[in-house]
Amino acid sequence: DTVTELNWLEVFAVATSYSCTWLCTRQSRWNYPIGIVTTAAYSVLFYQWDMIALAVFNLYLVFSLIYGWFRWGSDSNTRPVTRIPLRWYTGYGAIGLAILALFLAANWMFNPAGISELNPIDVGLAVASGVAQLMLDNKKLETWSVWAAVDIVSIPFFIYSGLTLVAFQYIFFLANTVIGHIAWRKTMIPETSHA
Repeated sequence: DTVTELNWLEVFAVATSYSCTWLCTRQSRWNYPIGIVTTAAYSVLFYQWDMIALAVFNLYLVFSLIYGWFRWGSDSNTRPVTRIPLRWYTGYGAIGLAILALFLAANWMFNPAGISELNPIDVGLAVASGVAQLMLDNKKLETWSVWAAVDIVSIPFFIYSGLTLVAFQYIFFLANTVIGHIAWRKTMIPETSHA
């Protein structure tokens, strides 16, 4: 029956991931510890399904989440939401290229002959998610637009890959990007002097 066919690691990762994302929209710093547990689960799940770039990304994300925990500050004294200054867009692009290089290097270390076997959508999702996470860690409003793009591509990718529950989760994530954008915009400070 369907219940016994469920991948319980997938169920766990989806449940904790949505909790983490919901806390992000509420600007609660507690999204970070939940996110660490979630990313560990996803790293194992994606490795099991041969989505190597996303598995490596989730290992990288553990360190990003630790950074974000300290970067946000306490819930009572949190960083303000700001926009990304135009001059920083190039920097975020460079970070995306650095993340891409990290994934290619990590893949080469684990499987020197396998770089040509990497799925470009898997890699692209990992890179875009890494940039979006850095924006989130710095409370940049644009993070929700990048996450929306990731979600739109992820839905058919995970359906095609056979991770239907994860794909369904990304439908909720897509809706959550609208909720997060609206909620964060309401609290945004007008100036962009914060780094």
